[in-house]
Amino acid sequence: MSTLSNKKSFNINNPIFQILVGAFLGLILGFAAYWFSPLLVFGVVVLVWFAYAVMKKPEIALLGILVLTSSVIYEDQLPQLSLGVSLHIPDILLLGLLGIVMLRWLVEYDFKLIRTPLDRSLLVFFIIPVLSTLIAVYQGPVEIHLARRALRVFAYYLTFFAVTNLVREREQLDFLLKGIWILATVVALAMVLQFLLGSSVQILSGRVETLGTQDTLYEGVTRVLPPGWSVVFVSFIVILIMLILDKATSLSWLRFAQVSLLGMALIFTFLRSYWAVLLMVFLLLLYLLRGEYRKKLIRVGGIAVFLIIVALSVISINPDSRPAKLVAASLVRFSTIFEGETFQGEDSSLNWRRVENEYAVPAIKSNLWVGLGFGFSYRPWDPRVDRPDPGGLFYDFRRHIHNGHLWVLLQSGLLGYLSLVWLSAHFLWRGFSNWRSVPDYKLKSVVLGFSLAYLAVFIAAVTNSSFTQWRWTPLLGIMMGINEVVLRQSERSGRR
Repeated sequence: MSTLSNKKSFNINNPIFQILVGAFLGLILGFAAYWFSPLLVFGVVVLVWFAYAVMKKPEIALLGILVLTSSVIYEDQLPQLSLGVSLHIPDILLLGLLGIVMLRWLVEYDFKLIRTPLDRSLLVFFIIPVLSTLIAVYQGPVEIHLARRALRVFAYYLTFFAVTNLVREREQLDFLLKGIWILATVVALAMVLQFLLGSSVQILSGRVETLGTQDTLYEGVTRVLPPGWSVVFVSFIVILIMLILDKATSLSWLRFAQVSLLGMALIFTFLRSYWAVLLMVFLLLLYLLRGEYRKKLIRVGGIAVFLIIVALSVISINPDSRPAKLVAASLVRFSTIFEGETFQGEDSSLNWRRVENEYAVPAIKSNLWVGLGFGFSYRPWDPRVDRPDPGGLFYDFRRHIHNGHLWVLLQSGLLGYLSLVWLSAHFLWRGFSNWRSVPDYKLKSVVLGFSLAYLAVFIAAVTNSSFTQWRWTPLLGIMMGINEVVLRQSERSGRR
């Protein structure tokens, strides 16, 4: 016993031990670089380091998924790993996060899975389209590789469970949110820079084009639509609310500048439907906010209007300048929302959607309850909408429809759409009924902002297939998860 009691516990912080470990690892790296390519060795070291960082801070992987799906990078630019099934880097990150959840649940006795009120509705919304697709693949009308590709994008809604189970502390939540705001700001800066350079000098891949409205081209006005405009849109709403709910008497000019930058980037998207729902968001904020907060919102709006008037006055001096063309194009683009001619065959964009909808309705009726599954072709080739673009490329739009609500009905039938309505109503009800109870104004802004942003996306989906898009599915899952984390932490702090 005396011998055992005299033994000293081993200390891994011992300098001699650390030197020996460092020398041993150095020898391993040296031999590896001799036997294999130094670049390969470096890649493995970075991969191991990143895996360790993700284990310690899973929110890094969540931000990585957003960077790779909702920034300035397009899906076809990402390298693929072929393991019988082709996987993109964000696919590996998502699988890794879900794997960490299961691993910790299995090996850590004090790690319990977090259950939230949204779990069931989100799982139902995910499972029904998967079953519809399996039926379609089994019966033959859907090719398995097309179904797998579409299911992969849809699977990013599962980021919800990664957030609710791995983001448990306030520091993690703050890190994730700050990362989203920084990503949105970087994307917005890139969009503004691309607009200033014009379409002739393209620094962003994807849709960088001269604006056209009702068959009229506006030379010198560039439309910029990187995948990350989704993060810019959501962040604009949240940071605007954060600016309003900040109890500081003085206006945060840095935050005001950030909101202005994000708003400017959204103008350059020229997405009329999202401009319209942003107006709806502003009106809802006037209704939801009370007292000093409502006055501050009006004051911020007044400052913005004043700055816009000053800018317009300067711009009007030279009506042929690019800023003047931008203003003219924006006014024309926005005014078409309220013109009857827009919906009566004089807008090519809406005509395209009308053709799609005409084919979609009978296809939905023929498969009313379970739909056609992912990767379906719901209509024949139609020369009115199916044609190569000016660059000679061709995308098979027979599997695409702009109306997100009809897309869900097509892919998973009435059962799938009802599950979407259930999930959406549940998420919105929890956000709008609980945001006032969150004590911290920043997190209060997040809950209200994400709820308003989702409502806007749901309405704008009439003309945009947001529910099944690469740029939206990870972000929507993360938004829902963050709201549940905030509400859970608020409830826990309220019980103390």
